[in-house]
Amino acid sequence: MKQQIMKVNVSDLTWDPFIYPRGARSQKTITAYGEAFAVGAIFPPIMIQRVFNYPGIETLVTIVVDGIHRWSTFQENGIKEICAVEFKDTPLDYEENKTMLLLESAQCNTSHGDRLSSNDKKRVARDIASTDPECNYTEDALAQKLGVTRQTINTWISDIRARQKTNRNSIIIRLSRLGWTQEKIAQITEMTQGRVAQIINNANLCEINNLLTQGRNMEYIAAHYQMDLALTWAIRLQGKTDQEKFKELGWGLRTWDQWNFNECDERFGDDWPGRIPAQLIAHTLYYFTKPNDLVLDPMAGGGVVPDTCLLFERKCQAFDLAAQDKQGKRPEIEYHHWDPKTETWPVTKKPDLIFFDPPYYTKKKKEYEQKTNKDTSSISSYTKKDYKQFFKNFFTLAHKNAKPSTTLAFLNADWRDFESTPAAEEKSDKAITIFDYHSLLSETGWKTIFRIECPLSSERLTGNQVQKMQDKRILGTIGRTLLIAKIK
Repeated sequence: MKQQIMKVNVSDLTWDPFIYPRGARSQKTITAYGEAFAVGAIFPPIMIQRVFNYPGIETLVTIVVDGIHRWSTFQENGIKEICAVEFKDTPLDYEENKTMLLLESAQCNTSHGDRLSSNDKKRVARDIASTDPECNYTEDALAQKLGVTRQTINTWISDIRARQKTNRNSIIIRLSRLGWTQEKIAQITEMTQGRVAQIINNANLCEINNLLTQGRNMEYIAAHYQMDLALTWAIRLQGKTDQEKFKELGWGLRTWDQWNFNECDERFGDDWPGRIPAQLIAHTLYYFTKPNDLVLDPMAGGGVVPDTCLLFERKCQAFDLAAQDKQGKRPEIEYHHWDPKTETWPVTKKPDLIFFDPPYYTKKKKEYEQKTNKDTSSISSYTKKDYKQFFKNFFTLAHKNAKPSTTLAFLNADWRDFESTPAAEEKSDKAITIFDYHSLLSETGWKTIFRIECPLSSERLTGNQVQKMQDKRILGTIGRTLLIAKIK
């Protein structure tokens, strides 16, 4: 049936980053569309969808499924109405259908307009696979929608599928290696403690090297043993020195205080807002811990810290507001809402290292809201005053529950009002910088002993964006700093 074209108010539409299949909107495309519109070009209608159960909004929301650049062009040119067709003619439950909407948006952008790049398609495939533990979207289905081969899809998502197919025995082995007691493992797996002990003691995974000599890769071996890839690597590297592990993983070992890692190693950790490279964590473990030390990760997100601790034979206790244990994906990440005012400290032993990578103020506010419990907001939604007070309270609580030798590794970045403001006109009351965190640490009994620069990639900015920033004298930020602190 032919879709009916209607006119809708441009201001009534919402851009939803989750279902947008690209990394960012292209200002170059928007400008080109604007120039074409100015000389009389007629654009095809965009595709929209009404949804309910949208995060943070109780009323119906109309989101753009296809045509973000056309819609943005109309916005920039002050045009009040745009032609549109509905994907489905009845409102959909957003939470139940957002993956389908993402895939529909991606498919639309493989056949017209500003075509998806290979990296865009890869990100879409991984996003869908990560939120599809039941494997409802097969490799064949994803390949057809994204216009690539099944083999390509399999290469992109094999590590995710391996984790989702992880069997209970490998979960027990993972938790044991991270330092969980057999009693606690028995509770979470609903098995007897005796059975848990039997599985741990009888684990025989020495065939990994044999499979490697046969030419099998790590993804095959992980699937063969129904293990996640991080655990498979941990077993392969067991007993090697930290330096040998860096070499086996293909990571260069930095011996200076600037750690440049532009890309995350997709073997470790899940896709997550603000995800950081495992290499960065590995360096922190190398310089400030030793094997069997206990690491605390207060905001574990996609689990890259536990994965890296597994590799380097460190124990780990990890917590997050959006724990994934209910899906069986990340049982090592326990749910905890950090409210330092209540002085609740869920860690069973005093840690040797606290690796704290919290949201960088409001930078990923919307993405974190989609991940967290609807009843408990992420600190990325806090006001500046409350955000700073949270860290003051947390640093104080951590100080009370640390031992004299505990190291605190705190990763964060300057967050300033630079989006459309010339550098000379920025207002300090709209910024939180590394200087603020340094002061808060000092006020709460911590002494910063190292400042390690871990810059973000400048490649995330397009040439057009850079030109506009230069023209307006806007000073962006790619800095990110790891503060290493000890108790005074």
